[in-house]
Parts: sequence; C-alpha cells; structure tokens
Amino acid sequence: MKSKLLGMLLALAMLTLSCGKKTDRRGIDLDLKLSPSTVTDSLFLKMDYEFKTAADFKKLGTDFSIFVHFWRVNGKEMLLQDDHSPVKGTGSWAANETISYSRVVFIPQFLNEFDVDFEGYEDLKLTVGLYDPKKKEEPIILFEKKLTIQPASINAPEIVYDEGWNEIETDVNAKNPFAKSWRWTTGKSVCIIENPRKECTLIIKGGVNKTAFQDQKLILRINDSLLDEFIPAEADFSREYTVSPQLMGDGDEFSLRIETDKVFVPAKVLPDSKDNRELGAQIFFIYFREKVR
Repeated sequence: MKSKLLGMLLALAMLTLSCGKKTDRRGIDLDLKLSPSTVTDSLFLKMDYEFKTAADFKKLGTDFSIFVHFWRVNGKEMLLQDDHSPVKGTGSWAANETISYSRVVFIPQFLNEFDVDFEGYEDLKLTVGLYDPKKKEEPIILFEKKLTIQPASINAPEIVYDEGWNEIETDVNAKNPFAKSWRWTTGKSVCIIENPRKECTLIIKGGVNKTAFQDQKLILRINDSLLDEFIPAEADFSREYTVSPQLMGDGDEFSLRIETDKVFVPAKVLPDSKDNRELGAQIFFIYFREKVR
C-alpha cells in the first residue's frame, strides 16, 4: 500500500516538474554512479550513492527513506524498486556533509528478444529521492535518468546447459523471483560457458532436499579444478565466487561442473510421487558476468 501511495505522490511530483515548477531539494544534492555503465537485463547493478548537503541545508527533522524506482517508460509501470534507509538517518544530517555508501540491485530478465515488436532495447527511467513514510507529502526528487536497457546476451558470456541436466521447470507464482524456474542436476551436471578472459563473478542459487538427505554434499569444479565443496546448512543456498582468467584456462569455452555425492528418486522419498528421475540439486539461477569494481 505504501509503495502504491508513494507511486501516486511521485507521479504528482513529476507532473509538477514537467509544468516548470522547481521542487525544493532542501539543500541536498545526489551524485549517483552506476556500474557497469552498460546496463542490461539479468544484471547485478552496483549503485554508488553520494548525498551532499549545502550550507543552506534545511534540516529534515525526522528520518526520511530513500526511494529508488526503475520505471518502464513504454508501459508506464515500475519494473523494480530498492527503497531503503541510508547508512546515516536523514534526521541527523547537517549542513556541508557528505554521506556515501553503495548498494547492489538485480535487473531481472524482462526483455523478449524473440518478440517481433522488440527493437533491440527498452528505456527505463530511474528516479531516486527522499520521502517521509509517515506523512502523505510529495517526495523530494533528487535524481532522474533515462537508462537504455539492452538484452544480457549482448555482452554476457553464453551459458549452455550441457550433459546431466533435467528439463527446466517453472512456478510463475513463486514469491522468490529467483525461484520461478529451475533445473535439477543429476549426480554430475555440466555447463559450458563462453570464456570472457576477464575476472568474473559467479553466483549460484539453488536448493537441496533435506528430507532425502541432511548431509548431501555439493562439489563445484571449473574445468578440472576444484572451486568449492560444501554441505548446505539450509534447504536453499546461495554461493558467490570470483573466477580468475587463469582458472578458466586458455580455451574459448570452459566447463562448470556441479556434482553431488548423493542422488535421490522422488518416488522413493515422497509417498504420492511417481517421479523416477535421479535428482541431485535444484539449481534456480546461475549468474556469470564480468566482475564489477
């Protein structure tokens, strides 16, 4: 409800701006840097915030929240938001002060390259500012920028699910955006990944069946080198790694192997199941992109 109300207030504030009336920034400026500079979908985007208060800064008196909204220009709908509290409460901000911190957001995959009407990109409007969550007042808009979003395929290394993978499954109603689709591994499943020859970030989000095994181990290998082995503490897990060019090797492609020390058959574990597949781990999401500094 608060997000809907904020959206209405924000639309009103932007309408006021379009009519030529300047908004009162209360002596606050925001310098916002995005990394990487080329923004695509299916991307972890680093946002470096630097708020500066001027000599004529007007104290806010209470702690405001930061709103961060990514709007789809064509559909006039919000794609995602990252509303949050700054590292120092705005009620304590003083004149001639700088407040800096960074956050990371995930731009989901939303572009359909196979749509006949797709023009190769889509524009988003990024709007950032302050609002008082306790009052129905116009937000203070501090930053607006149009972002031209291209498909991840233009610069993301291609990931091919090669041997040992079961077919993709989906749940469009899943609350976790990363758990709307998944593939089950077998005892050993292999991805073939294009070699970018640059230091990259690898993120794997997945799950194991704790009903079948409490101590199932996962082993991750890059080519023939051990990357990690672990027993997930909970059913769902998320692991992040920095992969060096040396680890990827000299070839145009390299392999990512996901192995488990145990597999299970659902029909033998779940009373009502007729699924006779041998399953290892449930993999929701594999992210592999050049490391952002």
